[in-house]
Amino acid sequence: MKRIPKKISFCAMFARIVVGSCMTMLTVGCSSSGKVGEQGGAGGSILGAGGMVISTTAAQGGAGGAGGISGTSGTSGSVNGTCGDTTITPNRAPVDVLLVLDRSLSMDYSITGDCYCAMTATSQGSLCQPVPANCSTRWSAVVPAVDQTIAANPSLNWGLELFSAPDAPACSVSLKPQVPLAVSGGPQIQALLPTLTLALWTPTATAINNANLYLQSVKDGNDKVILLATDGEPNCKNGQTSSDDDTPAAVAAASSAAGNGFPVYVVGIGPSQALSNLQQIAVAGGTKDFYHADSPKALADSLAAISKIVATTCEFQTPKSPPDPTLVYVYVDKKLIQQSASSTEDGWMFGTTTSNIVLTGAYCTNLLGGANSTVQIIFGCPGEIPLGIIP
Repeated sequence: MKRIPKKISFCAMFARIVVGSCMTMLTVGCSSSGKVGEQGGAGGSILGAGGMVISTTAAQGGAGGAGGISGTSGTSGSVNGTCGDTTITPNRAPVDVLLVLDRSLSMDYSITGDCYCAMTATSQGSLCQPVPANCSTRWSAVVPAVDQTIAANPSLNWGLELFSAPDAPACSVSLKPQVPLAVSGGPQIQALLPTLTLALWTPTATAINNANLYLQSVKDGNDKVILLATDGEPNCKNGQTSSDDDTPAAVAAASSAAGNGFPVYVVGIGPSQALSNLQQIAVAGGTKDFYHADSPKALADSLAAISKIVATTCEFQTPKSPPDPTLVYVYVDKKLIQQSASSTEDGWMFGTTTSNIVLTGAYCTNLLGGANSTVQIIFGCPGEIPLGIIP
């Protein structure tokens, strides 16, 4: 028979993550009881009728309720399961985003048409007639849009793979990205893009395949996605300098990446008539539809929308592993939810480690759908009984 403690209390670690506002707080709190009728000190528990703890996160303990005992000041401690009163900031589970970016010469076309805003020595087409007011090339729209997106999403781990690869044979793509995935990847991309020049050919299939191989080699435990930004038809069939349409190979590459758990988000830059093939790549990549960007604003909005989707995760990381994984309690909007056996059940489960808490079932679906839920993670102490609803 399970022993029922005589007194119900909390000596617990609270991880409070307010989704949407990105405000995070983790509080560790536990304190000893004071004498009957005394005012609780700083960090003390507030005890109500019968001595039940109704708050362990108050900065100051309150007077005891009827039959209760007031709290005294809390003791110091650390995030290791011991009692204490401190506040730290836990990390939201990071996501790796590999930007696979087209640097073909057609990226020098106007973003609104297959023509040039101005002719250069490398131009492979005609001047727009008439040249639109404030004519923007596709590449000149990419650089600030990527810069803005990275600046707005510092929590993402960014990497960059260019196709074709700079200073390499035609139709080639490096097996190692120009900017490997890292916390510092975003600033490196921001510094690199303005220095790049454009080149012939669009080896999209090779780029996706190499991205897939690279992501499989990155063993950091993070979710990973491919963000493909391109302006037209894949070519370089079989890795050769050829203008033949290579869409089937690009579709197969996206399907393989998605099968390995790396969804492929697709942004099509330019007029819609040149981008119909990108829908097939997006569907094969598990993201249903591509994002069409025929203006600098549309491009920035597309990258922002994708970043918001990939940054919204059902996984949360605590700064320390729980002292006892059997005493982990997860609350959504103050209500205790159950540990689940699979990702389809409503509840939560551990991720790759016991420091990773993953919401499952409807809780995850609601979160990904934009619900502004409050998630709290409590590491309990032996002999404690978790409240069904927390203050």
